[in-house]
Amino acid sequence: MKLWKSKTFWAAIVQFVIAIVAYILGTIDLKLLLADAGVMLMIIFFRESIDQNLRAWLNKFKWYRSKTTWAAIATMLGFVIAYLTGQIELMAMIMAIVSAFIGIFLRSAISPEIV
Repeated sequence: MKLWKSKTFWAAIVQFVIAIVAYILGTIDLKLLLADAGVMLMIIFFRESIDQNLRAWLNKFKWYRSKTTWAAIATMLGFVIAYLTGQIELMAMIMAIVSAFIGIFLRSAISPEIV
């Protein structure tokens, strides 16, 4: 399949454009923009592995046994608390939570777990 025909490719491009707009508006800083670019590139190149791992994760429901999953959940909770206490902006919280969620599947794509 051609890269530009992939829905995942275009979803990653749209996410990155949203991050660029947030950077221009001053909602996020350059570090977060670069981190988002890295995550979007990993999504584009690991999209098949992410899809396979997502299907296996949803079919088997053994996700709760993974230390990576619990680390991502703790990270998401930390960013929500940081937002609620006024330490970070809403856009930064949303991007960090999405990145943490995606990290669960990228970790599985790099070193597949036996499900």
